Amino acid sequence: MVSDRDLPPLFQSSDQWAIARQSESFRVVRTQLFVLLAATTAAMLAERLDSRAPAVAAAVLYAGSIALGLHIARRRARTHWQAHRAAAELLKSLAWQFMVHGGPFHSRVPHPEALFEERLEARLRELRKVGWVDPRNGPATRGAGQITPTMRAVRSKPFEVRRDIYLRDRLLEQQLWYKRRASQARRAAALWSSVTALLTLLALTAAVLRALGLLEGWDLTGLFSTAAAAGVAWQELRRHRPLTYAHSLVEQDLDTLRVAMTTTVAESGWADAVAEAERLVSPQHSDWLGTFGR
Repeated sequence: MVSDRDLPPLFQSSDQWAIARQSESFRVVRTQLFVLLAATTAAMLAERLDSRAPAVAAAVLYAGSIALGLHIARRRARTHWQAHRAAAELLKSLAWQFMVHGGPFHSRVPHPEALFEERLEARLRELRKVGWVDPRNGPATRGAGQITPTMRAVRSKPFEVRRDIYLRDRLLEQQLWYKRRASQARRAAALWSSVTALLTLLALTAAVLRALGLLEGWDLTGLFSTAAAAGVAWQELRRHRPLTYAHSLVEQDLDTLRVAMTTTVAESGWADAVAEAERLVSPQHSDWLGTFGR
């Protein structure tokens, strides 16, 4: 069974870096939203209690929110996350195509390792321009140096063996991954939609009660509105609905393609079928589909 451990070492480092930067990006934005909500609460208390202490706390919290915004801009965690995720997925896709004679690495190519190096380094040069950090030291880790023994071993196997490995360890694994992620995104979208709807309803109720003179002193409308806006902002950041739509479509397309590659695709059409499969699982394809799922 071929796993991520058998892929190029550069995939491992780029994948780990992407996970770390993604976590940092979400954590800082989540903190900023909580700080803004706390600042709004302090401002409301300052008005209600006519006290300087909550007003000072509100000012400090708003200043902290600005500082967090500057920190986000300086760290560029989201940019680094996306650049390293793109590098990791590029390496993974090229590695699988190389292993199973897919895409440009078909059986007739005379120098597959040289082609692997050419394709890889050309794409990585582009990613360096947008924030990808190359951790490699020395020429031995570049180009063909990223081809692992497992990759060479799989490439040397007969077509039927390579086909079964790809269908099981790549296509089926990706299909199940997209299915899980679509389910997770669907549940998260439902949860956050319910939360924001409830907070909006509470804001409306507070506004009506205050207008009727039944809620004296406490202006909860602003607090609930800020909380609802924070919930909407979090949903937009996590892209729950677009990802539900995109991942569901990719999972369906992979299922259809896997059946075709199992039953009807011959060796002569194998390289093109693999290229199509890799296109379906590319982050760019998911992002494109996500634009229609908003």
